[in-house]
Amino acid sequence: MSSEVEASGSGGAIEPTNVQTSAEVTASGASDLPAPGEGSDAPAEGGELTPLNGGRIVDVIADALTFMLVIARLGIAAVAMRLLSQAVKGAYSYVEDCAQTVDGLADVAASLAVDDSVTSSHHDAAATMRESLALADALSAEAAEMSTEFDNAARDHENDYGDVNEAMQSGTADVAEREWYSNR
Repeated sequence: MSSEVEASGSGGAIEPTNVQTSAEVTASGASDLPAPGEGSDAPAEGGELTPLNGGRIVDVIADALTFMLVIARLGIAAVAMRLLSQAVKGAYSYVEDCAQTVDGLADVAASLAVDDSVTSSHHDAAATMRESLALADALSAEAAEMSTEFDNAARDHENDYGDVNEAMQSGTADVAEREWYSNR
């Protein structure tokens, strides 16, 4: 029943604990309620906004913000993937330089008659570094590909829903009530 309220635990604010469905309202004999699109959610004469139909405006603004946030987050993800790809490429260059340096030091050590186990350990370390480069190269390529996919997703989202967002913002389109979509 919608007349039940609860004030405890909510800082003194009265909050509903039960909301009637439209079937319950109809069954209770409240046939004098306005139909959807009439009354408080209908625009005033001439299409002007009133305090009573402002709730729909809040919904439209919330939807627009959600639309913009999705595009922004996809853009941020694309930039993050590009930066990751560049960072991996930078690490790749550093590891390659280290491998060359270790090989060079092993060659110098060998020319100074350092024990073969020491020089071979250095060459093994350089080989391990080079093996990791293949993995780093694959990671860099994957991050760059993900960046492109995020860019594509943002572009496709804007292409798919941009016109809808513009129509919602301009208020020229009739839209279904949010509740109609809630069970889909």
